[in-house]
Amino acid sequence: MSAPSRTFVALLLGAALASPLVAQKPAAPEMWPWGVGADANSFTRRDLFNLGALGAKAWDADLPEPSLERSSGQRRFESSDEKEGDHGPKRLVVRALFGGGPAQKAGLALDEVIVGVDGQTFDGGCFEPLAKALQRAEAVDGKLVLQIERGGKPSDVVIKLKKLGAHASTPELGRMRQQLLDDALEFLAQRQVGGGFPETLGGTNGAVVQTCLAGLAWIGGGSSLSKGKHKTNLASAQSFVLRGLEAPDRMRSAGGANWDQTTWGYAHAAIFLGELQLASGQKKPSAELQKIVDTLCVRQEVSGGYGHGPGGKNALGYVELNILAAYVACGLSLGQQAGCKVDGAVLDKLFGYCEQSAGEDGGVGYATGSGQKGHGNIGRTAGAWLAALGLGRGEQSYTKKMGDYVRAHIAEVMGGHASLQQHMLLAGLAASTAGKDAAAAYWAGGLQRDLTLARAPDGSLQPRPWHESLLMQSNTDVSVGEVWTTASWAIVLGAHGDAGKGGFAGWCARKAAPAASGATTGAR
Repeated sequence: MSAPSRTFVALLLGAALASPLVAQKPAAPEMWPWGVGADANSFTRRDLFNLGALGAKAWDADLPEPSLERSSGQRRFESSDEKEGDHGPKRLVVRALFGGGPAQKAGLALDEVIVGVDGQTFDGGCFEPLAKALQRAEAVDGKLVLQIERGGKPSDVVIKLKKLGAHASTPELGRMRQQLLDDALEFLAQRQVGGGFPETLGGTNGAVVQTCLAGLAWIGGGSSLSKGKHKTNLASAQSFVLRGLEAPDRMRSAGGANWDQTTWGYAHAAIFLGELQLASGQKKPSAELQKIVDTLCVRQEVSGGYGHGPGGKNALGYVELNILAAYVACGLSLGQQAGCKVDGAVLDKLFGYCEQSAGEDGGVGYATGSGQKGHGNIGRTAGAWLAALGLGRGEQSYTKKMGDYVRAHIAEVMGGHASLQQHMLLAGLAASTAGKDAAAAYWAGGLQRDLTLARAPDGSLQPRPWHESLLMQSNTDVSVGEVWTTASWAIVLGAHGDAGKGGFAGWCARKAAPAASGATTGAR
């Protein structure tokens, strides 16, 4: 890989190999949430822009129609520093409606084109004006007006929303944050099946990852095995994860290539089960958690980094990737905090590999290969930094350097790769740890806007297209699905809650977080 213009390789795995745990209901005539022609039981889904509490999704009316998600394979594309599409389209053609939602009730129909809101056209992109209009309407009078093209003629559609009061203008704070979090946690609870969730991307391993994230969301909302509204959900999730880690994974031997990606499952399981033990007040680590930690230690590559799974080079010819190393580091951190024994030599090599991949600014690179080294991003760095803090390495020089990078780049989630949601998640956790200024910068840098637009009437928090998915014509967050994105956003909301009421004592390592050393300032 070369940078700044580099060729990314994206994997879309498992649709032909994964089968849902349960049959899903057919989509409504409005085809919520994946659009006309989509199939909730496979990867035939469209990458659409969610329009917040309106209960509508749309596509850029000036671009070719988005293709349905592929079932498997790989795509290559050239990426530059341009962040195309991240302000939103100028014209939105409606492609999905939530049945009984505000937009449908107001008479908005499929194929109509939205060109403005409250008298403001989308000349500079739709994201900011639409998010502001939604916040204002719910805070003030419960009403906004969409300017649309209907049958080629201009028209207005008056949307009525529930008036929530002044707190609706700050969805990341106070009462509104709590409402969004509660709604998301209930959405996840209603969709839990047999302790877990239907398989999407990654088969059984992917279902384990999603269940871990949902479990973490319930912990962030204040539940544990002994208390809280979702304690039963957590017990079921714990059982599902332990069963899932032992289940045969159909992806491991697909086509004779190394498709093993189970290290993702083990890393997320260590984070979830470690945080669950801390939240539940258990004094000694379970044998299962220690086994998971031991597995992660054994799977370390000679380099110190981590690949998707054991077995050497994967089907695309590479091994290490540091977004996974960050999750593994977090898993080992949570395991140690829960009382597990972790090999210190493994930790030294892991953080040493991260440092070798980094540039002068401390940002963790993709890996240490040519074109991969020296190009840090907030997701990889935030995860590795949180892990280092939790492991008691806060005073080490490279940990401090990562902390400076995190504070300087906290809102730059668009510089990530493959899954926008992962970078939102890890940066959001780091922002809650790094202090009030970092948290304010995270939300003000576009994440408040994105949270407002991610929200749907059923309590879910939906994915959206971004410059990489527009170039690829494929979106990993869409392939994994709305449980993935809802749980990820809920974790961020839980992390930013009041101390003592949920949150993540281990993952966010607030007590261990040092002050900024001031070594790095400004943006890349």
